[in-house]
Amino acid sequence: MNSLGDDNSRDGRLSARSEVRVAVENLGPIEQGNIDLRPLTVFVGPSNTGKTYLAMSIYAMHRIFSGFPRFPVVSRYLYSTDGDRPVSDDEYQVIMKKLRDDQRPFRFSDMPEVVRAAARNVLDHPGFLAAHLGNELERCFDVERAGSLMRASSKPIGAKLSLRVGDSEQKGWSFRMAVSDSDTDSSGHIDDAILLRDKVSGLDPAYARRFDFISNSMLRRLRRRHDRDATDFIDIFEFLEISMPETQSHVHYFPADRSGVMHSHRVIASSLIRRSTHGGLERFPELPTLPGVMADSIEQLVLHDESAPRRRPRRRYGLRREPTEYMDGIADTLEQETLGGRIQTVRGAAGGYPEFVYCPEGTKQQIRLSRASSMVSELASLVLFMRNAIGRGDTVIIEEPEAHLHPAAQTEMARALTRLVRAGVRVIVTTHSDWLLQEIGNTMREGELAERAGETPPAHALRPGDVGVWLFATAGKGGGSSVREIPFDLVEGVEPADYEDVAEQLYNRSADLQNRLEEATDRRSRRS
Repeated sequence: MNSLGDDNSRDGRLSARSEVRVAVENLGPIEQGNIDLRPLTVFVGPSNTGKTYLAMSIYAMHRIFSGFPRFPVVSRYLYSTDGDRPVSDDEYQVIMKKLRDDQRPFRFSDMPEVVRAAARNVLDHPGFLAAHLGNELERCFDVERAGSLMRASSKPIGAKLSLRVGDSEQKGWSFRMAVSDSDTDSSGHIDDAILLRDKVSGLDPAYARRFDFISNSMLRRLRRRHDRDATDFIDIFEFLEISMPETQSHVHYFPADRSGVMHSHRVIASSLIRRSTHGGLERFPELPTLPGVMADSIEQLVLHDESAPRRRPRRRYGLRREPTEYMDGIADTLEQETLGGRIQTVRGAAGGYPEFVYCPEGTKQQIRLSRASSMVSELASLVLFMRNAIGRGDTVIIEEPEAHLHPAAQTEMARALTRLVRAGVRVIVTTHSDWLLQEIGNTMREGELAERAGETPPAHALRPGDVGVWLFATAGKGGGSSVREIPFDLVEGVEPADYEDVAEQLYNRSADLQNRLEEATDRRSRRS
């Protein structure tokens, strides 16, 4: 698949990326769904067909796997169940020699056996990873049992979720989980996939050159450790961090009721703090709870500090990522073109809750979001997160980004989404907006035009292979919904066929009413 990739840059250069396929069965309203996550993934279709179910499930899986890396579950939290696993100094030297070999890729089989065994154990251990994912699903959906997410049916049927990560040339790894009323099970598999490509056939020549520095740096650390305590091994996590330096990414979920979150986060936070005392718990023995995706958004707002430096990916062993100023530029453009003003943070006292205000362009006035338009409230959290939380390699999930936006603003939002993708962010949206889909289709046409002309696409353009639009449609008569891709067409774009049907019905009704009005006017004229 031709795509911009996880490490795509604004000048259109390509680099290696993971291809991610998510499949679900009998999850909520969904009977069957099988999708590829593209740099921009769009869910469309009628309400109650499972778009949010799938989006929240992807959010939960991303959190458990720390993204969708080439090497699965690189997390000390998951691997540490049996303690640190040693990698001997001799084995480490052999592995680093392979990493420094310019003429061959580095494969899963080149990892130390203890690392491979740990990875397989995490994926295959009965109920281990499934238990973590099950707990996360319960938290995200605010349900007591993951089994309650199964599709309602006349006969008991279990829900299934599966994740497969690879690229255009190899499968990589996979994980599958099945949930029923009484049980949760899982299985996983890791192919002997290429984890790091060589200089000759790889897409990122600079990547291989890093290992000379990494090797020398780590050897110096080993020598210092030997001098200090005579230990002759490093643990599994140090090896994973140096051999897979860019594995983890963050995920951000923007729920549909963003205005409500912006208006109520201070009240909710203060109420929870009052109830967190022993007396508060006795007074309110049954505390209401929030879905995890909503709670995560509120937590980010409560902890938001505009004066703090932007979160940057961890820098280790001399590896760095691009500056983040471009993300600020996307936020600035969204404010200028759509909001007509800026979103700012105000704190009444040191350590107090942040209050977010809207400052119209050309004025010094500060308007509380509760008095600003619903459009401002809807976009405020996205602007704030762009400036202080979202970075390259992250995943952003937005429910109905068109909510409370004028049609012209919806098209501007579509261009903001494509700029996010071009900045290296994976974007997933659910939508009902014809305007948003039409403009996404235009950005794909621009990308196709630039590719045919051999030119760099504009900053708001994507190639067709970078976008996947998936239609959720119900079978009717009690059947669940299914998911299929809407292929891009240079003429039709990526709009569902029923949008055109609705437009035609509206036109026919309008024409019929107009004809009847003219006939009534003629009859009245003849009578007079």
